[in-house]
Amino acid sequence: MTVEHRAPSPAHAAALWASVAADNPSFVDGGVDGDLLRFHVHAPNAASLRQTLDDLLAALGVAERAAAPTRSSPP
Repeated sequence: MTVEHRAPSPAHAAALWASVAADNPSFVDGGVDGDLLRFHVHAPNAASLRQTLDDLLAALGVAERAAAPTRSSPP
């Protein structure tokens, strides 16, 4: 299965890829093309595929939140 995600910029895409690339190296490969992250997910069965995708998307969400500019609270 292939999952694609467009980042705000090529630099942001590269940072996101670096954050999640090593999470499941035996089940996930892919890379960055400009601002597009592409993940190829492999698994031996549907349950494993679902768990791998869940882990990947959770890690990607954490990486996005960590890379987001901080917002200051109104005074």
